[in-house]
Amino acid sequence: MADIQKMTRNEAEALLEYLRGVPDERWATGTVCDPWSVKHLVAHLTALSNQTLTNFAKRMIATGFNLAKVVDGDLQKYLKPRDEMLATFESSIRNPTTPKMLDEVALGEFIVHGEDVRRALGDRGEHPAAHVTAIGKMCAESKKPLNGRVRTTGLSLRATDGDFVWGIGPEIAGPGVDLLRAISGRAEALRLCEGEGLETLRSRCAAT
Repeated sequence: MADIQKMTRNEAEALLEYLRGVPDERWATGTVCDPWSVKHLVAHLTALSNQTLTNFAKRMIATGFNLAKVVDGDLQKYLKPRDEMLATFESSIRNPTTPKMLDEVALGEFIVHGEDVRRALGDRGEHPAAHVTAIGKMCAESKKPLNGRVRTTGLSLRATDGDFVWGIGPEIAGPGVDLLRAISGRAEALRLCEGEGLETLRSRCAAT
C-alpha cells in the first residue's frame, strides 16, 4: 500500500527547497488560482498542514458551512513576511496535524498547488510517477469542490511518464502531473497532452 503521508512529506519538502530560492519580490506573483499569489498558496498549504478536525468543524459551523470562507480564513493566519512564512511552512510540513482522512487530499494539494507555484514563476517541478498514481483515481472521481468527475466523465486518461490510467472513452495522454492539474481545472496544463478527448477536457476546464 502506498505511504501517502510519506509522499506528501516528500512533495512538501521539495517545494520548501524550491521556495528558499524564490526572492521576496516574486512571492507576490499571481497564479492560476486567481486572486491568490504564490504567497497565498504557501499560506494555504501551511494552513492545510496545521488543520485539525476540531478546527475544521468549528470553522465550517461559524461560516455557515461555506468551505471557501473556511479555506480563505485559515490561510490569512499564515500571511506573514517571507522568512517567517518559510520557517512556519517548514515546521508545519515536518509536524503536520492534517487528519488522516485527508491524506490523499493533502498529497493532491501539495502536488497541484506546488506546481501552480512553480509554473507561475516560469519553472516546472519533478514529481515521482508513484505520487501521481496514488491519487489519480481519487482526483478523477472527485466531487465538489475539486469537481474532477464533472471534467473526466466519459473520457480516459493515461500518463505517458508513469502507470496512471483511468476511465473509458476518448483518451487524453500526457505527463501525469499535467493530467492531475487538468483534472483540477487548469486548462493550460493540457499544452503537453494529446488525444481524441483533449478538446473535450479543455472545454470542461474552462466551464468549471
